[in-house]
Formats: sequence, C-alpha cells, structure tokens
Amino acid sequence: MKKIFVLLFIFLLSAISFSDQKENYIKGRVTEKVRSYQAQEFEDEVERVDVYKVLIEEGIDAGKVIEVDFPIYRETAFNIPLKEGADVVLYTEIADDGKNVYYISDIDKRNNMLLLGGLFIVLTFILSRFKGLKAVLALGITVLGIFKFFLPGVIYGYSPILLSVVMAFFASLVTIYLISGFNHKGRVAMIGSIGGVAFAGILSYIFSIRMGITGYSDIDALNYAPLLAGIKVRELVSAGVILGSMGAVMDVAVSISSALDEIKQKNPHLHPMEIFKSGMNIGSDIIGTMVNTLILAYIGSSLFTVMLLVMQRTEYPVIRILNFEFMAVEILRSLCGSIGILVAVPLTSYLSSFRDENRQNQGRKKTG
Repeated sequence: MKKIFVLLFIFLLSAISFSDQKENYIKGRVTEKVRSYQAQEFEDEVERVDVYKVLIEEGIDAGKVIEVDFPIYRETAFNIPLKEGADVVLYTEIADDGKNVYYISDIDKRNNMLLLGGLFIVLTFILSRFKGLKAVLALGITVLGIFKFFLPGVIYGYSPILLSVVMAFFASLVTIYLISGFNHKGRVAMIGSIGGVAFAGILSYIFSIRMGITGYSDIDALNYAPLLAGIKVRELVSAGVILGSMGAVMDVAVSISSALDEIKQKNPHLHPMEIFKSGMNIGSDIIGTMVNTLILAYIGSSLFTVMLLVMQRTEYPVIRILNFEFMAVEILRSLCGSIGILVAVPLTSYLSSFRDENRQNQGRKKTG
C-alpha cells in the first residue's frame, strides 16, 4: 500500500500545475428563459434569438445574474441543446464601454465527465478491489505523462517516435509495477509489451514513408500547418500507433506472463520449450479477441468519416477511397497495432520460458 500512496502523491502534486490559462471562459448556470425576439441582422442564418437569465459562478462577476442572448440558427446542426438549469461555458470580452459582455459558448460537460469517471472508478473497485484502483492510478499517471512529457516534447521539436517509446516504457513500468510488482513476471511482461509496441512503431514508420503519408490527414490539419512548423508531423502517425496499441499489447503481455508464471509455480520441472508452447497456445486464444478489439476501436474512432464515405460511395471509386490519407492512416494504425500484438505473444512466451533464478535460489535455501 505504501507505494500506492507515494505514486498518488506524485500524481496529485503534478496535477496541481494544470490550471486554466484562459480566464475568458468561465462557468455559469441557466436559470430561466426570459423571452425570444426576431433577429434584425443575419436573418438568413438566424431564425430567432432566445434570451436567458444566467447565474455567473466564476470570475469577477461571480454571483451576478445576467441576461444573455442565445441565437437559434436555421441550420439545426449549429444549435446547442440549451435548457433551463443547464451548466454552461460563458465567453466574456470587454466591450467599448469597459463592461464585460457574456456569450454562451457551450454546455459545460465537466460534471457529467466526473460522474461518469466516478462510476468507472466505483465499478472498478467493486469488481477488482485494490488491484483495480492501482490500474486506475496507473492510467492517471500515464495520461499525466502524455500531457506533461510527450506532448510538450513533440511541440518543442523532439522525435514523436522516440518520445512515444519512452512513454511506452514509462507506462509499462508504472502499470506493471503497480499490478504485478517488479518481479520476474513483471519484467517479462514489460519487455514483451515494449517490444511489441516498438516493432509496431518501426513498422508503421517504414510503411508511412513507403505510402507517402505526410501526417496531414485531413483539411483541419492542413489549416493548422503554419502552427505545426518545427513539429515532425509524419512521425506523429507512428507515435499514435505506439500509444494507441500500448494498452492492448500490454494486456496480452501481462496475461501470457501471468499465466506462464502460474504454470511454472504448479510444475517447476517443465522444460522451457513446453512452457514456450503453452504461452503460444494461450496467446493464440488471446490474439483473436485483442486484434478485433484494436481494429474495431480504430474503426469506431473514425466512424463518422467512414459513414460519410459510404454515403458518397457512388462519387468515389475504391482506388480513391483507399488513397485518402486519413483512410490510409487508419488502415496503417490498425494493421501495425495488430502486428505489435502478434509480436508480443512469442516474445513474451520466449522470455517467460526462462527460469526465475531468484525463485530457484529461494527454493534451494528452503530445501537446504
């Protein structure tokens, strides 16, 4: 338990440095709808303007109730589903007369995120007890590492592939140390997972060059091209493969390492080749579901775009669809991540087949 509290303290200490840099966006709450009126300007775009009373909950005007205009657009896709009692994000700016003017920017989703996150943590604790909480803590530390180490490093111009490999090592170390401990089983799982994701990353980098992928996979990315000057954008594809497949590969490596460690404890006289074959048999059962999980996760993340392509299939032949960069990137991620899982199975099985010398020495001392 001591190591859990130490890591939790580090996590909370690091999280303190996350602060809102923009004070133009503050929290408010809609109390009631006052009235509606027809817009004199932008009549082609705006159907009407609803006026709401909003309680300001942050900033210099905290506690004040103000009236805020909320335009309702004729194109329904632009409208925010606002209702009384909703938490909202207010954007504030200073008008010519020096007073603050407020606009409703969006629905404040943070409370629902906290509720959903709390449900996740509670269910994890109920089903897995303290081991589940360790996994949640490891996840939090990993996400913190991505935002505090990986992303700043990429922005400063360092290689995203190198940083993602370091991040994979860090995530594996923290997760496996908390879940399994830093023993022979944990070390094997860590090496197996790092080997799998590193192979996937190298493979994706090779094929991203062969396929002529630039890293600017959509129009939004091209619009931000000046902002991305100095960043190795092409390497972000391979870094995404490493980070995206890291969880699945780690899951496979830990499962095989734990299973083979249990087999060796029950029958310490097994030949290494028998242990290796057992690991391959276990891995073959895991591979099917994990590969499906990874590929379906990538498809699900780009489901909207894929749906638009299907809707316009008569306009684009297969040769054009498969050569859209975003489509090529998703295929690259899916296949390279799945290959990383495949590599982790024999690697972890092979490393697990070796004897744990520390355990053998302890056994000799007990028998002696």
